[in-house]
Amino acid sequence: MLRIGRIDYLNVWPLFQGLRMRMEPDVRDQVRLVAGHPSELNVALASGELDIAPSSSFEYLLHAQRYNLLPDLSICSHGSVRSVLLACPFSPREMPDRLAGGLQVGLSSASASSVALLQVLWRFFWKWPEPEWVELHPGEGLATGRPFLEIGDLALRLSCEMPPGWHLVDLGQAWRDFTNLPFVFGVWMVRRDLTAQTDQLLDHVVKALHAAANEFTRDPCAAATQIERPTWLPVENLKEYWQCIRYSFGPQEQAGLMLFGDYIRRLGRIPAVPGLSWSVPMKRDKHLVA
Repeated sequence: MLRIGRIDYLNVWPLFQGLRMRMEPDVRDQVRLVAGHPSELNVALASGELDIAPSSSFEYLLHAQRYNLLPDLSICSHGSVRSVLLACPFSPREMPDRLAGGLQVGLSSASASSVALLQVLWRFFWKWPEPEWVELHPGEGLATGRPFLEIGDLALRLSCEMPPGWHLVDLGQAWRDFTNLPFVFGVWMVRRDLTAQTDQLLDHVVKALHAAANEFTRDPCAAATQIERPTWLPVENLKEYWQCIRYSFGPQEQAGLMLFGDYIRRLGRIPAVPGLSWSVPMKRDKHLVA
């Protein structure tokens, strides 16, 4: 049995839909999907409850010794992402003055990568004074009346239905403005102690994921009429959103991830920036040896 973590966000729906459609019946019977927020998948991977998941890039940078990465696959943006947002009840230009009087800023408990990204931008790009960071459960931010970080579909909904007087800062775009590099929010991590049988299943899954990612890259909008959308999300907004999402993990994305690692090291969040360790499924391994 291969246990795969699934993020129940719209940004990965095309990948998992493509995986479901491409798995052979005998493979599908040996695969179990487990849904959760990115932070929940981090915990499940670390505890051995999952074998593979599209999980937080922060988790990889912190615990790289536990995992290998699937090549050529990530969840990233090359600019605006629309689903990782700092929401403010005042103009962000007022932030330094507001901070001078003391200010709490809410951090979503759903994603370690997005929290670390906000703190990197806060310190090194905007150079704002440090606030009092407080953890919030997803969806609680608006009720506080204070700035807060929101991610995933809840953030996307904010971008579609922002209450009057609130302002949104897209962290994917802010990172691009800061570094001129993509930001990698999630990577596909594989536990290093898979059995030979599980590794064979992984080979099938990886091929299906690559095929799904390639299809999405050719036409990000194709699946927009296939999904059952929430009532707050018009189809045109979904198409625009999916055009912001990338699944690639080439040199530019890797450079962005390593730079992010260096910044969070400077923040003291990780002891050192690790290298990238790749998972090579068994069949490919044999082919390379031959």
